[in-house]
Amino acid sequence: MLLLRPLELPEIVARIGHFLPLWVQELSKETHRLETVLRPKTFHACLLVSKLWRQTLLPIFWTLYDAEGMSHVPNDILKRYSHHFRNFYMQQGQVVSNYGCTLLTNATLNPSTVDMEEMRLLLRTNRGLKSLEWNGPDSSELLAIDEFAQLRQLESLSLSQWDISEGRLGLALAPLAGSLKRLDLGWFMSVTEDGDNDLGDCPMLPHVGTLRATALPHGVDPSGIALLCPNLSRIDLTLHRCDIDADSKDGIISKRLADSLRIHCPKLSALALRGSIAQIHKDTLIRNCIAAGRGLTELVVVLSSVDKDTLDFITPHASTLETLGILNVTDEDASKENLFRMPVVCPRLKWFSVAAWSCWEVKGHDVVQALKVSTWRCRELEILDVDIQELDPDSDEETLAGNDSISLDRLFKDGPIQGWYYHSENCALQDDESERFSMSEVVVRALFEAVKGLDRLRLLRWSGAIFTRSSNRASADFDGMPFIYFDY
Repeated sequence: MLLLRPLELPEIVARIGHFLPLWVQELSKETHRLETVLRPKTFHACLLVSKLWRQTLLPIFWTLYDAEGMSHVPNDILKRYSHHFRNFYMQQGQVVSNYGCTLLTNATLNPSTVDMEEMRLLLRTNRGLKSLEWNGPDSSELLAIDEFAQLRQLESLSLSQWDISEGRLGLALAPLAGSLKRLDLGWFMSVTEDGDNDLGDCPMLPHVGTLRATALPHGVDPSGIALLCPNLSRIDLTLHRCDIDADSKDGIISKRLADSLRIHCPKLSALALRGSIAQIHKDTLIRNCIAAGRGLTELVVVLSSVDKDTLDFITPHASTLETLGILNVTDEDASKENLFRMPVVCPRLKWFSVAAWSCWEVKGHDVVQALKVSTWRCRELEILDVDIQELDPDSDEETLAGNDSISLDRLFKDGPIQGWYYHSENCALQDDESERFSMSEVVVRALFEAVKGLDRLRLLRWSGAIFTRSSNRASADFDGMPFIYFDY
């Protein structure tokens, strides 16, 4: 009987292949930003081990095509192995050729007017697509009513920058009614003033659980979409001020949307709000989007000010909230006490995130003290994210030990402090001294002391610096992240 060694079994080799590094982050000389680039040195060496290894690993190697990160790969090579592609990412302006891939499951396509037909052919020949981002070349390009007719397995769709006149959006979505679970609607041309006719004869979308939308005047009226999504549980809205009779029209839109969500979406549990609409209208929506006796479990909102009124419209959801994110972008006088007062009324919080980028620089030690007073009821808290512009530690006169600014890499070089490990977000730039985080050592220790009683807290992010109770770098990733974050 022929005995095979473990590394001669395709199943074992395939498992190894999924852990081999393919992509690295490099600092671009042109943009001076980190970019993800294909650098498969280790993987290439493994392809040379044997014929079995090559046959097993090639499909894994070519499962992802990213036009930006693979721009240096010759076109003939891409065509040769395109039948292995499962994930396809193409930005506008990048050269595209129909590589012949027919087994895609995920695609991000931003066609230009030049390659529109090739991109549409890609849609027609990949009927197994599960996720699609389909952004038009400009606002004058008509969305084809049969655009997704072949995509009966599509579960996630993101649309933006199309002309949706004459009910084209509803007609295009109709074939997806039996499969679509996530819908992202951005900016469109030819949106009707009241939004009533944009969806045309669109049928019910019974499987859609997550909706992300930009509302009037640039997007489809989300209250109309909510009517079609009886099982909606999460909604992320960008609400901008209307140009004409802004306050009165914005008030009508927010009230209509709140009524639509409350009446037609009984499973709603998560809400994100951003945009320039007046805070009073966001207040209306947050207060009234759910029937009495129920409450949201997730709330992320961009606010112009944080005061007692903020507490008032969050209070109806206080007993149920598990995720709360507050971004304050315009109030330079926002008090840190108000920013941290909200956790006091939300005892079930597991994730609390607060950012006040508009505030004048504050003393780190004062922020820690405000935090210490406010989080004592949140015994279930697992993730705490605070992003407030601190004073440079060198100028922090409140630092008890004087000028004790220190690189966090240096501070933690001998191991954890009070059980906390430091993980740099800019790990790819650690050779650049200017990119390393520095903080007051006293503030760092006071911060850990302030959260000492939160036994379940596993991740602490403080103005970009990440601390966890595990030495594993992977534990610093925002796993369990709420469905939307501050990509304001």
